[in-house]
Amino acid sequence: MLKTLARTVAAGLAAAALATPAQAEIRALIVAVSTYTDPIPSLEGPPNDAAALTRLLQAQGATDIVSIKDTDATRSSIRGALEALGKRSKPGDWVIFFYAGHGAQARSRDPTEVDGMDEFMALSGFRVAKPDPNQFVLDNDLRGWLMNFFPTSVNVLQIADACHSGTLNRAVVAPTPFKRRTALDNPMAISLPPGPPDPAAKAPSAGDPPNLVYVGAAQDDQFALEGPLPRGDSPSRGLLTFALESALQDRRPNGHLAADLDDDGRLSLAELAATLETRTRELSSTQQWASAAVPARNERSVIFQPLKPPPADEIPIEVKPADDQAAELLSGRGPWASIPRGVPDLTWNAKEGWVTDSRGDRVAEGLTSAEQLTGVILKRKAVSQLAASANERVVKVAVGPRPAGQLYRAGEAVDLAVTHRGEAAWLTAFNLAGDGTVQMLYPLEGDGDGRVEAGQSRVVLARTKATKPFGVDNVVAVATPVEPRLLRAALKRMDGKREAMAAAGAVRDELDQARGKAAVGLGELYTGP
Repeated sequence: MLKTLARTVAAGLAAAALATPAQAEIRALIVAVSTYTDPIPSLEGPPNDAAALTRLLQAQGATDIVSIKDTDATRSSIRGALEALGKRSKPGDWVIFFYAGHGAQARSRDPTEVDGMDEFMALSGFRVAKPDPNQFVLDNDLRGWLMNFFPTSVNVLQIADACHSGTLNRAVVAPTPFKRRTALDNPMAISLPPGPPDPAAKAPSAGDPPNLVYVGAAQDDQFALEGPLPRGDSPSRGLLTFALESALQDRRPNGHLAADLDDDGRLSLAELAATLETRTRELSSTQQWASAAVPARNERSVIFQPLKPPPADEIPIEVKPADDQAAELLSGRGPWASIPRGVPDLTWNAKEGWVTDSRGDRVAEGLTSAEQLTGVILKRKAVSQLAASANERVVKVAVGPRPAGQLYRAGEAVDLAVTHRGEAAWLTAFNLAGDGTVQMLYPLEGDGDGRVEAGQSRVVLARTKATKPFGVDNVVAVATPVEPRLLRAALKRMDGKREAMAAAGAVRDELDQARGKAAVGLGELYTGP
């Protein structure tokens, strides 16, 4: 995404809360670019993202929504639309600027750029060999417009479902339908001409604007992805936009949004930002996770009300057999639908024992029975439930020593640690192996009662080795305000068994009982023979 903006709007200002008048409105500019000029690949997801966000905002009561797409999206049209929105906005309003399309980097002419690169939105007519200044928008220019066109009495939320740089750490083992929203892999191939004279593109100060909330699709060193969501035959979506929509629909058993981390019936911007980080990582299997900056003034602000919950998913997981043995086993009954062709949720080769997901990642090894496949399917559902309620700004799981997403071979050492921030708590951690097997990690004999003090604590869970069952392992850490005797007893009973859904249910029960004072974090690693 737009790195400079993300860096310059870091949260932490001590600003007074802004009173929102009763007549405050939500206004929006939605920019979606999907058609590009070779060698920049065109995209499929931006129109779907724009339509989804428009529906979402209309459900929130927004009527002032301006949309610009493809060749109509130019520097001048985006600038003009933002300036017009600024003139229509009133104190207390929320203005949402949304961009879905390619992000990119180029060599910078600005000596103050620390990394020597400019980040920019590449628009539909952008040509790599001879860039037109009207076909791209620098992040610094966008920041200047947002600061100059909108006074601090107007709140601004920038959402960018795009990327600008980075590298995937893990190679997939099969073709994947997910595409990267970056214009070119080699930013040094682009040399941007100077932009037109524009006083409004100059930020009035180097300080952080107290009214600007930023949500980006990925970290600085990652690609933002788009692909068919929620299923292999679904329309293409950007992971960030899909995660945002899901965060406003998925609910706890008590009816509150799962993303309502303190369980007070309101979804604050701080909670939404924390949830999007976890959801994008879970959707992409650690290939990307959202970045966000929420100024202190707006941490507890509420823009979005819950959407109507989606209908119950009665569609079973679709599994495509990769060999005759799998085809025979899938002909029986189970939590799956066997499909001979098309884009499945999972592909299973029972003879060789591997299972891949729709992204092409090998999620399990050594699976030769229908019972084992059932464990994989139920484990996927369990992780999805846990990710919906995770708060990794309070509890964060670190997996090392390799970078996120890299494979650990049999016998290789794996370091696991949890960072906890907040009030004094009791820490509990367990692992869900690729086939749904539960493994208790903390506290074990000799670890004490798992209590961590208030503030920031780092707890080393284990130095272990990759071993069977191989595939995607998810480490789950839970911090509770009281010692979770029932949770720990349940996990110990499940230890070594394929009980992923039961483990997730026990954690969700603990969260409900804690009434917003408990937190969950997830870590992910890939293991293989």
